[in-house]
Amino acid sequence: MRLKIPHKPLVTTIFLALVISPLFIAQASSLQLTNTQEYNQYVHTSINTDKGNITQLDKPIFPVMINDSQIQIGANWTITCPLQANHNYHIYCYGKWVSTSSTAKTDYNIYIYDPSGNLVGSHTEAAGFPEHLGNTYNDPLFTPQQDGNYSFVIKNDPRGSQGAQQATFMIIENLDCNKWYTVPIVGKNENGQTALHSVWSYEFVTNESSIEVYLNVAQTLDLYEARLYLMNNPSSPTLCGYPLPWEPGLYGNLTGAVGGYNFDSDGYRGVAYQSCGYPGQQLILNYTSPNSGMNLYHLVLIGGEGQGNVEFMAKTNFANITLSPVAQIGKVFPNNATSLSYVTDGAELSEANLLYTTDDWGTTNTIPMDISNTTCNATIPGQPAGTVVQYQINASDTLENQLSANGTYSVKTQPTLTVELVKDTITLGQNVTIKGTLSPCDEASTINVQIFSSDTTDNMTLPVDADGTFAGTYQPTVTGTWAVLASNSESQNLWGTDGPQLIVTVKDPPIYIKYGLYILIGLVVMCAVGGVVYFLKFRNR
Repeated sequence: MRLKIPHKPLVTTIFLALVISPLFIAQASSLQLTNTQEYNQYVHTSINTDKGNITQLDKPIFPVMINDSQIQIGANWTITCPLQANHNYHIYCYGKWVSTSSTAKTDYNIYIYDPSGNLVGSHTEAAGFPEHLGNTYNDPLFTPQQDGNYSFVIKNDPRGSQGAQQATFMIIENLDCNKWYTVPIVGKNENGQTALHSVWSYEFVTNESSIEVYLNVAQTLDLYEARLYLMNNPSSPTLCGYPLPWEPGLYGNLTGAVGGYNFDSDGYRGVAYQSCGYPGQQLILNYTSPNSGMNLYHLVLIGGEGQGNVEFMAKTNFANITLSPVAQIGKVFPNNATSLSYVTDGAELSEANLLYTTDDWGTTNTIPMDISNTTCNATIPGQPAGTVVQYQINASDTLENQLSANGTYSVKTQPTLTVELVKDTITLGQNVTIKGTLSPCDEASTINVQIFSSDTTDNMTLPVDADGTFAGTYQPTVTGTWAVLASNSESQNLWGTDGPQLIVTVKDPPIYIKYGLYILIGLVVMCAVGGVVYFLKFRNR
């Protein structure tokens, strides 16, 4: 941090130097971050200017220590920092001055001014209450409406303050998990000096214990290191339901795995870190937090050589994502192209490829699939009858989930089945004659016939001749209405098909036929009786 002291009366200068000297000297041993080259190059403090005492942050990644007695009762201190419109920033002021007990002494009020000097936020909680610096009362984040330098005026309110205690003021951009972002990173020059965009930092908050950070580095950039710092533990404070870091950790101090925030090549490198072995290398950071509840992370990106964009995402969504067909494949006919459409229940798809084979993966064909949000589509060319097509879809989504699905379908000809009855009315004892044609047919073709009445069902199988014809008979056992259903069996080359339902009526025969035997027996008996009578009557004559 550079200290600028304009020419002012000596007594004032000496007093202010004594007030802030612990920030730069006495506490240096516990404020490692403030002694780094990056901090001293991009954090500037000026006192006794025509605009008062000011700390200028050139980028929103640094904590600012406000020492005991630095802001006297009735005085104020301004912290300025460039912010981008419509970006979300986590801005907070906490430290030893925060106390919700009756012994609270210090009452810091904070006023926010936009680049045009307009007051856009007033935060005037009572003494000891941390100021909420979101856009609304319940919003933990501040979202600027325009680009430029925003001013945060910290005033030690004389109306409610009885002290001037230590505080930490922090501004850092807050990013959503499971979403891609892009930041330009510039490597160090030949003399090892950094540029404004050589180091950048962001904040992530998640309730999930596991996190993976994916980084796509430009081919023109060698990223010196990407670091992930766990900044809170279960006992860390929260404000508006949002976790705050363990305060000493913001200055490079470490307890267990928490804290150690650091921009230098030396020192603690985080709970997970990776470095490019060559320009453009893709990196992944993995970590599982021991915390229960919310986890607060800082991601630090440090440029090595060259310059370019880094695309990155903090992934915390590890749900079981599936890839499912939009619709089931129906019957596929020879030489007809087959369209496949699959949808994921996860994030937007980024890539999808269809692999298919017609010889049980002896050979493979690959088709890049068209993507529309969470759906991917492709068409397999038409194939001859008898072909079995196996396929596999390999896809990835924007959350780097790898998805796959597979399936099989057959290509067959749809035959035409004609069926008829020689007679649709017969008498009991006669046969029902069924005949018809199957076109086309093959050697494996057979016709399945089901014949049934109200209380009887029978089945039979009829062979199909080479010319596609078939015939068969059946003898009903009772009178009444019988139905006949015929279908061909599905084969390697032919789809199955059903013929129409046919109705046959079985009637009783004429009475002389139905009771002919009984009539004949009666006649025989009558003749026999008559013969006996005649014989007895005329034998003595």
